[in-house]
Amino acid sequence: MKKTVFLCVGGDARQTYTAQTLTKIGRVYTYGMDDKGEDTIPLAHLDQLTEKADVLVLPLMKADGLDISSSRNVKVSCSDVSTHLKKNALVAGGLLRRDQIEYFSSLGFDVKDYYKREELVIRNCIPTAEGALQIAMQELAVTVNGSTVLVIGYGRVAKACAKLFRAVGADVTISARKLSALAEAEGAGYKAELITALAENISGYTIIINTVPAMILDEKLLGVMDKNSLIIDLASRPGGVDHETAAKLNRRVVWALGLPAKAAPMTAGEIIARTVTDILNERGTKNVT
Repeated sequence: MKKTVFLCVGGDARQTYTAQTLTKIGRVYTYGMDDKGEDTIPLAHLDQLTEKADVLVLPLMKADGLDISSSRNVKVSCSDVSTHLKKNALVAGGLLRRDQIEYFSSLGFDVKDYYKREELVIRNCIPTAEGALQIAMQELAVTVNGSTVLVIGYGRVAKACAKLFRAVGADVTISARKLSALAEAEGAGYKAELITALAENISGYTIIINTVPAMILDEKLLGVMDKNSLIIDLASRPGGVDHETAAKLNRRVVWALGLPAKAAPMTAGEIIARTVTDILNERGTKNVT
């Protein structure tokens, strides 16, 4: 029975573990990445690929354009790899930009952004929360146990952070816009307050974790918060902190983008591989379980 052929290109440590995990369901070629897997087939040049791929797995595409980021500083673009794909192949990438989607779609490929998949978002919450805890432990001169923690927002990442920080003994407060979210937080045993009340209540926290991708911690709030507080911004771009003002006021801010890759690259890669597998199963691709 013919195996699914994968071509994994570029990326960071996550991509290495993605490729290794995909060997369980197919034949995996890698290019432009630090591949240490025993079961993958590393390529020094794309011309060494002797068969066309059923699936192209791209890393998180962090910028517009057709260039693919590579941990080995290999220059590779979408146009370089597109000629090595079968007709109607699946192109799976993370945070795909419009021009990248349009390019592959124009060639007849089925393009999917695995970072928009609900199952990936949910599974990524745990390594993100653990990464935030790791940052707090590294940055603070006191224990997280006994600290006061403000979590801004009450989505999936916020809930995972609140649960983990409370589990290690922190006193957690949730701040959100919706009364329904605050009611849910109170029902889960947290203190809760409206975001609109932060100006009166933001002082005194050891750790402030923002999960809202909008300007929350502006000049006003940064000015009244405790100068010793640690701010961990988990929000995707544009983030939720006025970094210029924070620097002027000497506030400690860690904008922790891509935490799953930094805190747990193996888990993050396995999550991506599992999501790609989900996409293949939905397409009805054979030999994928």
